Amino acid sequence: MDLITGMRVFISIADNGSLAKAGRELDLSPSVVSKNISALEDRLGARLLNRTTRSVSLTEVGFAYLDRARRIVGDVDEAEAAVSSATNAPRGHLRITAPATFSYRHVAPHLPLFSERYPDIEIDMIISDEYVDLIENNIDLAIRIAVMKDSSLIARKLAQNPRTLFASPSYIEKHGKPKHPDEILKHNLITFRQGSPYNDWHFMVDGKMKLIHAKGKLQLNHGDAILRSAINGGGLAMLSRFVVGRHLISGSLVSILDEYVQEDVPIYAVYPSGKHLSPKVRAFLDFLIEIYGPVPYWDEKGDHNSEAAKRTVI
Repeated sequence: MDLITGMRVFISIADNGSLAKAGRELDLSPSVVSKNISALEDRLGARLLNRTTRSVSLTEVGFAYLDRARRIVGDVDEAEAAVSSATNAPRGHLRITAPATFSYRHVAPHLPLFSERYPDIEIDMIISDEYVDLIENNIDLAIRIAVMKDSSLIARKLAQNPRTLFASPSYIEKHGKPKHPDEILKHNLITFRQGSPYNDWHFMVDGKMKLIHAKGKLQLNHGDAILRSAINGGGLAMLSRFVVGRHLISGSLVSILDEYVQEDVPIYAVYPSGKHLSPKVRAFLDFLIEIYGPVPYWDEKGDHNSEAAKRTVI
């Protein structure tokens, strides 16, 4: 038995919950799928799956083996892709997804340059703030702004994503600037709608984490709406720097309590670990890393006169 093939079959069964679905995904007959998983179990001397006529589930040993198998297959795919990309020009249909605000500002504006560099790649982009299943929707690569927990995905960090507490100069002139997190709730706040995790604001005070559950006098369901309201003097707000960075540089917004704020959920590019990292995906991943750089142009310390910065929207 080809050990790597056996691992791919096992991973596909775990992801799909079915031998039949795994066979369709891998273009293998049911008998070949069954033989591969049986051979893998024989090689390991352990049962990886509980199989009945109606369902398939992982054993305790199977759960432990799955993460290791994903990493091994992922490493093999990466190695093959490195060789392939050196000999094959990137081409084909590239299907990607990213959240709305980040897409509008920092993905879509750069796609013309990517297409110019790689004219044989056709891009299909799904812009959505909802969770998009990569396997089910045949996604090649996703940009996600979250703490990565899904072990079925390989994640490549693209950039830090600090959030900043801010207000307009006009608001500060009228209401003053808080000097300590305890003073925040005395101010007008602009927040997401009640229940949003983005309303949990984190601060480091005297070496201890302080959490403030912010509830705004203005509660909106989109970051751009919060941004515009803050620019026009509506109150204090907390948003990612990739949204507010340019406004901090221009002076239309002022950051507040930087020495206390503890907010950073990194931006990742993710792709399925069992999926071959083709030249087209590698090309797009490398392109994003190049565009964003070690210090992203949207960061207040970044280069806002760069070509990348000039392509983005405010």
